[in-house]
Amino acid sequence: MVTKVSLRKALGEVRDTLARLSDHLEDLIDLGDFWEIARRYAVTNSFDSILMLLGIILGGYFGGIEEPSVILKLILAGTLSIFFSGSLGTYISERAERELKVRELERAVLMTLDETFISEMERRKAILIALASGGIPSILVMTLSISFKICELGLIEIKLSYTLSILQALLLLFIMGFYLGSLSGGKRLSYALFTLGAGLLLLVMMIWLGV
Repeated sequence: MVTKVSLRKALGEVRDTLARLSDHLEDLIDLGDFWEIARRYAVTNSFDSILMLLGIILGGYFGGIEEPSVILKLILAGTLSIFFSGSLGTYISERAERELKVRELERAVLMTLDETFISEMERRKAILIALASGGIPSILVMTLSISFKICELGLIEIKLSYTLSILQALLLLFIMGFYLGSLSGGKRLSYALFTLGAGLLLLVMMIWLGV
């Protein structure tokens, strides 16, 4: 026989379950969190990628490589590595994190959510974040090949190509730092000088080591 106490208890359990479901859904559908994660991956990988390509270009310069086609192939190889490493690595980690969120939601609502809108949305979020993580850095570093392509066409000298590409890389680092400073609400110039300083430090170390 159903009593008022048992009915009240059952209704309370349903209310608590719905409250938990609402909280989890808010976290899952929160696009602000999605954009924040995508931006963080993109900026971090871009910083790493620009420094890596700057090192490759400096290595070509100090190594006496005077064929622009060789540098172009190195930049292309580096760009592909950055894309696959950034995209696949991020996808694996994000997919695992988002599957964990779905499993937590399943425990809260006591039902499976496989092949549902929620699981599909989380899968697509992981894919988009991965593409931003690998795609944006790849596009940025690929622009460092422009001066060498112009040199390959015979319009400028190889030394000028190196100079322009190195300056472009340093400029990208400066702009990235300025952007990070604007996000943090802090001193934008301080951030910009810090990221620029990382590139200059790499240049000084390669000169000092005689690379």
